[in-house]
Amino acid sequence: MEKLAAQAQKLVEMQNEYTAITKKAPSEMCHDDFIRAEELNVQIKDETKVMAALAIEAVGYKKDEKGMWVK
Repeated sequence: MEKLAAQAQKLVEMQNEYTAITKKAPSEMCHDDFIRAEELNVQIKDETKVMAALAIEAVGYKKDEKGMWVK
């Protein structure tokens, strides 16, 4: 459960940073803001997949030798 909590914290921090950047009006954003927002978008997608896998494991599923989730 500690891994799940740590991953959730990391994901929340990235989502908060993304929200803070993208709440700006486009005219207020600099080039680096656009680049960082895109980087965060990709990272959030990846971290969401990790978060989902940890949640699946937390409820008792494991991957078998074929990579399939089983209870």
